Amino acid sequence: MGFLKFEGTPMTWTEILPHLNAVKALGIRQFLHTYKRLANRPNDDLKWGDEIEYMIVRFNHKERKAQLSIRAEEIWKALQKIQNEMNERYSNRLRANWSPEYARYCLESSPGEPFEGSLEHLAFVEKNMKQRKKLKKNFCRLGCPDCVYTHTTYNQAANPVSHSLFYPDCAISTHPRFPYLTQNIRERRSSKIEINIPIFKDINTMSPFVEIFGDPESDGASKVDHVYMDAMGFGMGTTGLQCTIQASNLDEAKHLYDQLAPICPIMLALSAASPIYKGFLTAIDTRWDVIAASVDDRTAKESSLRTVGLHVFTIRQSRFGAIESYLSPQNKQFNDIDIEIEPETKTTLLNAGVEESLANHIAHLWIRDPLTLFSKQISNMTEERMDYFENIQSTNWQSLRFKPPPPDSDIGWRIEFRPLEAQLTDFENAAYVVFVVLLSRVILANKLDFVIPMSYVIEGMHRAQRNNAVMKEKFYFRRNIKCFEEAENKNETNATNVKFNTNGYSELCPQHKNNFPGLISIIHIYLNSVKIETKARSVINTYLNLISKRATGEYLTAAEWKRQFVLHHEEYKHDSVVTDSIAYDLLMRCDQIEKRE
Repeated sequence: MGFLKFEGTPMTWTEILPHLNAVKALGIRQFLHTYKRLANRPNDDLKWGDEIEYMIVRFNHKERKAQLSIRAEEIWKALQKIQNEMNERYSNRLRANWSPEYARYCLESSPGEPFEGSLEHLAFVEKNMKQRKKLKKNFCRLGCPDCVYTHTTYNQAANPVSHSLFYPDCAISTHPRFPYLTQNIRERRSSKIEINIPIFKDINTMSPFVEIFGDPESDGASKVDHVYMDAMGFGMGTTGLQCTIQASNLDEAKHLYDQLAPICPIMLALSAASPIYKGFLTAIDTRWDVIAASVDDRTAKESSLRTVGLHVFTIRQSRFGAIESYLSPQNKQFNDIDIEIEPETKTTLLNAGVEESLANHIAHLWIRDPLTLFSKQISNMTEERMDYFENIQSTNWQSLRFKPPPPDSDIGWRIEFRPLEAQLTDFENAAYVVFVVLLSRVILANKLDFVIPMSYVIEGMHRAQRNNAVMKEKFYFRRNIKCFEEAENKNETNATNVKFNTNGYSELCPQHKNNFPGLISIIHIYLNSVKIETKARSVINTYLNLISKRATGEYLTAAEWKRQFVLHHEEYKHDSVVTDSIAYDLLMRCDQIEKRE
C-alpha cells in the first residue's frame, strides 16, 4: 500500500505543518524534472501486473470462531528470508513480491516480474497467484469484540493512535507510515474518523436501528439506521485487487486512463464482495465508501458547502474516491465537474509546458496536504528524487492512478486500475485482471472511445456500491464506440432495459444484450483477429465466461453470495446480525471454496 520508503523518525501533524508548502513545492519540481526528461519517451513495451491484499484468519474450531491473526509481519519477514530461494526455484512468471499492508493481519503480494505483451502471458497470472495463495476474504466481524486474536481492550484510552472504540491499535502495522498516517488524519480533521453505512433492513432488524456507545463523540457522529465505525482500519484494513498497465508513452497512458474511467463503475459492481461490516449485514455490496470515509482528512470547513461572494468553496470528496477529470486534451469537453485545484500549482505546471488537462489533474491532487513525513527527508530531498511527489500522489487513492516513471528505472508511464474487490479464488482474481488487460489492448487496437461526461462516471460509482447493483442498477455508456458505428443505424429505442438520452449515451444494465455488442463480444472479436496459442485462448475463454455470467446474474457476485449465505443460515434471526457462529461458517465455506473442496 502506497509509498513505504522512509528516512529518519516519523513526524506528527503539528511537526509537519511548518513544512507543508516546501514539501508540496518540491513535489511539483520533482514531477516536472521527470516530465521534462521523459514526456517524449517513446515505445515502451506493454507490461502489466496485479496486486492482491490478503487477510490472515485464525479458525478456532472448538469455539466455532474465526479471528484475525496479527502475524502478517512475522510471515512477511519469513517470506523475505526465503524469497531468493523461491525466486531461484520458480520461473520469472511464477515469482512473487511481498510487502506490509496497513493492518498487521494483511499482506500485499504482486508478481516478482511484470508480465509482458504476449497474450500467452495472460494464461499465467492465475498460476502466479496460486504461488502467493493465502486467505483473502474480507473479515465480516472486524470491529466486534475479540475480532483480533490477541489481548485487546476496546476503548479510546487503549487506542491512542486511532481513538477507536472498536478497532484496536495493535492491529495497525508497526511500519511507521501507518500509525502516523492514522494519527495525522485524525489530528488534521480534528476529530475521529466517521463512517456510517446504511443497515440492511430485515424483518426483525431493530427499527429505527440505533447504536449507543456512551461516548459523546461517537454518539454524535453515528446516524440512525446506519452501522457506525470510527477508524481508518475499517477501510484500509480490508482487501482489494489492483492492476497496473504500462503504456508505450505518455499520450497512450493518458488515453488509457480516460478510456478505462467509464469501465470503473461496471467493474466495481461486477467484483462486489463486501456486504458485511462490524457484524451487520448492510445495504451496500462494496468497500468503496467505507474506505473513502476511513481516510477522509477534510476539516469540517473543507467538507461543508459554503459560499463567499460568487465562489463556492468545498472539497467535494475524500482523498479516496472516483477520479474527477480526464487527462487527454481531446476529452476536456467531457470534464463537466468543476474540480478543485491548487492555483499556484497549476500556474507552475502550465508555465513549464504541461498540457492543461494534465496540469488540472496534478493541481487537483495538490489540494491535499502531505500526511506523513520523516525527519531526514527534510534535508535529503532533491528534484532528482520523487519522494515528495509520491508522498501526496500515493495518498490520493482514486479509482484510477496515473503513474509517472520512477527515477533510476526503465519503468515507463503507467495506469493503475483500482476499483476491483478481491475475490474468493485465484481463478476469479485472474479473470478480472485478464479482462482489464485485454480490454486495454482492444481499446488501443480498435481505437474504441468509451468516454462519457465525467458526472456520469461518478454517478455510476455511487450506483455500483448498492446491493446487487449488477442486476438492479443501470450505468451510463456511450452509444457509439466508433468501431461499431453500424449500431447507430439500428432501432435502438425499442431495446429492453435501455433508456436513451439525446446526448449519445445510454443507461445500460451490465447484463444488457440488445444492440450494443457487449465488451465480452468485442474482446472475442479481437482475440479472433490475433495469433494466440490454443491452450492460452482456452484459459482466457474461461475467464471471459466467468465475467459474462456474473454480468447476466447466472453467477452471483461474491457480495450477493455472502449475503444469501447469511440470509439462509439456520442461526440467522433476520435481524441483520452476523454472529460469531455465522461468520465462522461463512469463512469456513469460503476457505473450502478457495481450496476447491
